[in-house]
Amino acid sequence: MRWPWRASRHERNAHRASAAVTGPTETGELHLVKVAYASNLTEAELIQGLLRQEHIPSMVRRNGGFDVPDLLAAGPRDVLVPVSQADRARELLA
Repeated sequence: MRWPWRASRHERNAHRASAAVTGPTETGELHLVKVAYASNLTEAELIQGLLRQEHIPSMVRRNGGFDVPDLLAAGPRDVLVPVSQADRARELLA
C-alpha cells in the first residue's frame, strides 16, 4: 500500500479489511471489529455498558458517511471490540 494520504479509497478499504481479521500485530497494536450497530450515541453507550459488565473493552465510532459534528449525539454508530473478544461480544448481544 502506498502512503495513506496517497492511497485510493479502494486501497485504504482493502487494507482496513485485511487488518480487521488479523488480531494483534507484532508491535502489540490491537485491531478492532464491528460487533453492533446503534441508531444513535445513547443506544451505543447502552451496548457499551452491557459489554463493560462482562469485562469486554469496546469503542464507539460514528458510522461512515454520517460524520457531522453539528449533530453531536444523533446519527448511527458502530460498536467495536478487539478481535479476540468479538465472538464473546456477539454472543452476549444476540
